[in-house]
Amino acid sequence: MRPHLFHTASILALSILLVSCGPPPQTGKLPPIPSANRSQPASTSTPARIRTGALPASAAIDVTKKPILTTFFRMDHDVRRLEDLYATTRGKVQNLSVVSNCNLGVLKAFVATGWTPIILSKRTGKAHLLAVMKYDDADQKIQIGNPLGARRKGSESRRGRTLTYPEFEKEWVTGSGNKCVLITPRRLHDVEIHAALKKYLPEGQVARVQVRSR
Repeated sequence: MRPHLFHTASILALSILLVSCGPPPQTGKLPPIPSANRSQPASTSTPARIRTGALPASAAIDVTKKPILTTFFRMDHDVRRLEDLYATTRGKVQNLSVVSNCNLGVLKAFVATGWTPIILSKRTGKAHLLAVMKYDDADQKIQIGNPLGARRKGSESRRGRTLTYPEFEKEWVTGSGNKCVLITPRRLHDVEIHAALKKYLPEGQVARVQVRSR
């Protein structure tokens, strides 16, 4: 019996020794919990759409090379509202678009595209049609005038009138009510006008612009 007891005691002592020699318990620092799916990106939110286009700092239109504009301005237009041109020019002007809910950015985008916005001014009490011919963000100024005057000799007539942005917006909104007219060689549909504006302006701003074309 003694050899058996000795053998059992030896096994028990060896077991206690192995347990006591194991790694000491960790205190305070736990191993990191592995991610459930490490292939997922840290953020699943969709980044905001970045607009690649932007309005150029300045743009100008040489109205002397726009015969369709000079033909239009040679006509006698007795209108009180800019949108009256849609009916009063029928049979005289083939392609005309009345653009509503505009702002200064829309007008600048038209100039940058090569389309000449026509506005109605009531600065002198009588309504006058004028073309937006140039803008410059550096000076914060815009040039408006009659394309017929641009063909006459004399630097003053060629320049038209140059206004600061606030001066122009006050005169334009008072006379035109945030509207403009485009006279073009071919008809411009609303889809085409919106597409041109989206090259320079945010989609939300473009969506508010309304077009009536013929």
